[in-house]
Amino acid sequence: MEEFLLTREPLDIIRISTALYIRVEQGEWTGVLEKEVENFTNVLEKVLKQIPLDDVERRKKLQSFGTGKKLAKRV
Repeated sequence: MEEFLLTREPLDIIRISTALYIRVEQGEWTGVLEKEVENFTNVLEKVLKQIPLDDVERRKKLQSFGTGKKLAKRV
């Protein structure tokens, strides 16, 4: 999923959905909501550390997911 979120291609709901679909297809999906939120949060934190500071649009979109309870509510 990291590679999808890090590329320079536009980040939109279709791209994020594709990344999640690939996780399911590859058997990486646990089916446990709490675990999936934790996994996504970990990936999101890693990705945010790797995004250049001048890539403001991508950074804003990824930060808009929120973390913790806020992210769990969205799922």
